[in-house]
Amino acid sequence: MNFFEEQARSRQHTLWLVGLFFIAVLLLIGVTIVFVIGLYLYADDIVVTDFLVDPLAYVPPKIFYGVIVTVVGVVAGGSLYKYLSLSSGGKSVAVALGGRQLNRNNADSQEKVLLNVVDEMSIASGISTPTVYILDESGINAFAAGLTLDDAVIGVTRGCIEKLDREELQGVIAHEFSHIFNGDMRLNLQLTATLHGILLIGLIGRFILRSISRTSHRRSSSSNKKGNGGLYVLVLGFGLLAIGYVGTFFGSIIKANVSRKREYLADATAVQYTRYPRGISGALKKIAYYSSRLETPAAETYSHLYFAEGVGSFFSSLMATHPPLERRIKKIEPRWSGRFPDYDKPKRTEPKEEKVKREEEKKERFVQGAIATAMMSVGQIKEEEVAQVQAEIEALDAKIQERLNDPLGAQAVILSLLYDAAHKEQLFAVVQEENPYLLLEFASFMQEGHSELQKQSALIVSLSLNALKSLSAEQYQRFNKIVETFVTVDKHVSLFEWSLQYIIQRPIEMHLGIRKVPKTAHAHIGAIKEEVEILFSMLVQAQYDNEEQAKEAFNKSKKAIKAGALQYHQRESITHDLFLKSVLAIETAKPAIAQRIFEGVLHSIKIDGQVSETENAFVHAIAQLMQVPLPREFKLQRD
Repeated sequence: MNFFEEQARSRQHTLWLVGLFFIAVLLLIGVTIVFVIGLYLYADDIVVTDFLVDPLAYVPPKIFYGVIVTVVGVVAGGSLYKYLSLSSGGKSVAVALGGRQLNRNNADSQEKVLLNVVDEMSIASGISTPTVYILDESGINAFAAGLTLDDAVIGVTRGCIEKLDREELQGVIAHEFSHIFNGDMRLNLQLTATLHGILLIGLIGRFILRSISRTSHRRSSSSNKKGNGGLYVLVLGFGLLAIGYVGTFFGSIIKANVSRKREYLADATAVQYTRYPRGISGALKKIAYYSSRLETPAAETYSHLYFAEGVGSFFSSLMATHPPLERRIKKIEPRWSGRFPDYDKPKRTEPKEEKVKREEEKKERFVQGAIATAMMSVGQIKEEEVAQVQAEIEALDAKIQERLNDPLGAQAVILSLLYDAAHKEQLFAVVQEENPYLLLEFASFMQEGHSELQKQSALIVSLSLNALKSLSAEQYQRFNKIVETFVTVDKHVSLFEWSLQYIIQRPIEMHLGIRKVPKTAHAHIGAIKEEVEILFSMLVQAQYDNEEQAKEAFNKSKKAIKAGALQYHQRESITHDLFLKSVLAIETAKPAIAQRIFEGVLHSIKIDGQVSETENAFVHAIAQLMQVPLPREFKLQRD
């Protein structure tokens, strides 16, 4: 599995810098503890050498251990607070930066192009469509943020969509998808949270100094002892302020180094995704000509998330979160002259011979794409896959496309995939009760007579997510109740119904903060042996009515992933509730175990040489469950 290998490789590449970062944090905690205890020793005229011989004899245990616990607690608490504030995923970052969620209903022509590019890249990559935010900033910039593939968001500045052409915009979006694919988002948020913990030491020092300043007129200078006490508090405040801000300074340098390493990888991956180096290099050239700076007050906090340098710094060479633009362009275009075009100069009419030459250059983009491969061989998106996605979307019925761009219309199309005519009255009644407007939309859509939509279910769900994510929590809960009724009305939940429900529910609930990121717990298959057995047994039973054939297929699958201890479960022993319990347990498997389970799922599905609509939807659901991009053959449902 390339995804798992790349995730492991990415962690290894950055491991020493991240390790250095956390060593620096520990050293800062140690320095703070030494400073506070040293100040206490000085105040009581205690000789340091005596203290070192028997610390607890000179410093009361309450103070000694209290200082250690307090300092560690402040850093850990500050980091935890910041991490929890970011735990709602990329949405919190986008909102903090002043982003506005995009919806096709209220999007202008430039914003619609952006949404189209994101949809195409999402479907081609096999990653759940991220929510898109627009930042009303004139600089050319973008970012990806989130903790998982499901709560990821992509933010793009107004300057980015106004100044870049479609191919340049595609290069920028591909760069951000690389950050999602390579697992950079979670690392970035973790570094941000840890830095906040260090900064908190400095903020406490600043608070102490302000408190002294405000109350200085109340202090009496008649007592020498009181005066000395005030002096020690003053020193404590200055010391904590210095430690916190100096620590943040050096922590930011390490964070910037981590970020620069990831940017080269993202550039290389973006070129592989699009097979058109001049797209991303053109965007970088325009940034050099115009600007990538952000004006929002929160820009500094998230500086390492951006496509290009978003804030200025006095120590630009040390604190820069991104490599120099010239160096990034040279990596992509080794023969670049170093000169930037004058983009404000009126464009002259392109001579015919130049137009022909430009078309020939485009035809050679596969050759140019080999440069990216030499830089770093990563990614699973193929240029032809992006083209196929564009063709699939264009081939989709225009009326369906129109509805998928609207929250109400998208709900109606999704319900049509789950509709069972045998229970028409009951289903229409629940839609009427929960949302009368949706009933009108749903009835209208059903009267249009769209046929064989299930064969396009993967594409339909992918294109509907942006519209569905614009629902409020209350609106979603009503829709979810309707979906639940559509799924369970016949007292039986099929694999297709569960799959479709899951791949809609998870990303929307993560976006709304209803569903939390599950913590990984299981480090070996033995810990979830029965749950994996149930999953594999159900899969083969869905393909074979004959019990012996199903058991034989099960044995082949467990052998393929070297899990010989797994035991087949008879058809009658597996209930839907048992299946749901198994899924929840498997969801918390660690990456190495997730890889084996996912490979087993793929082997089980391919074992009969066919992939049905149900199996295709199920792979989509399991890919979300395991937080992995889809394999190439499952990204779009083929006829």
